[in-house]
Amino acid sequence: MALKFYNSLTKKKEIFVPFHEGQVNMYVCGPTVYDHPHIGHAKSYVSFDVIVRYLRYLGYKVRYIQNITDVGHLTDNADAGEDKILKRAQKERLEPMELVEIYTRSYFEDMDALDNLRPDISPRATAHIPEQIELVEKLIEKGFAYASNGSVYFDVQKFSEYGKLSGRKQEELEAGARIEINPEKRHPSDFALWKKVEPGHIMRWKSPWGEGFPGWHLECSAMSMKYLGTTLDIHGGGLENIFPHHECEIAQSEAANNEPFVRYWLHNNMVTLNGQKMGKSLGNFITLKEAFKKYNPLTVRFFILNSHYRSPLDFGNEAL
Repeated sequence: MALKFYNSLTKKKEIFVPFHEGQVNMYVCGPTVYDHPHIGHAKSYVSFDVIVRYLRYLGYKVRYIQNITDVGHLTDNADAGEDKILKRAQKERLEPMELVEIYTRSYFEDMDALDNLRPDISPRATAHIPEQIELVEKLIEKGFAYASNGSVYFDVQKFSEYGKLSGRKQEELEAGARIEINPEKRHPSDFALWKKVEPGHIMRWKSPWGEGFPGWHLECSAMSMKYLGTTLDIHGGGLENIFPHHECEIAQSEAANNEPFVRYWLHNNMVTLNGQKMGKSLGNFITLKEAFKKYNPLTVRFFILNSHYRSPLDFGNEAL
């Protein structure tokens, strides 16, 4: 029987055929390391761990990349707000990279406890600044991006297929944009590729546009291209990443390379707590370390595997 995946891009199940016979290039969005991982992270990474294991069981040579976001993920998940890592580092009175090291180690400790295989490569965004700058320069050169007051934005009007993953039309995006107009942008839905830093901002790098830091969406495109090429077989992540994160990844990657970015998009559903999404931003999350005090990590793993990866999972002591 042929292996089939539900492709979030085409909205249907498709027979899996990798770009190169016998090989699978797979990229999954990794954690933003500013806190301990929670049950929601476990659902995502256990689900994709099973997919990697099964592909290898079938005889495929799988290269599995899962990034570490250690800069650029702002508090509103778009172009505004504070950097989540910098904000937490200031709260804990730590250097940003000191905080990153603490929570990166915590993440891998918990993934090991869940018996997840380590990714083949876990690239960090801060270790790939030159690749990200090079990608921005390429997008400017091709007319898909523009510099504005020290920042660089992707011009979504220039990419006609923007919205094809999320199903959002351009006019809907414009209507749903924030009321506060950013004068640096040509259009409200343009997204940042490079952000100018304010005085006193610790995380900063030199660039052709002045000192700044890369946008959150940029890192995944730059690092996946470096390690997997311009077309990925599988790109995974949570449903909440479809827009804006994965939509923006598609736009900047396909604009830069004029090739399909991903053949199969796979998205896991969320973990809920009493019917409400569990997450750090909502403050209702249960860390894996807390869960492991009550339950064997493998109990948590099999609890997750009792649900379909695309179905929500309601967490509770009774269910466990």
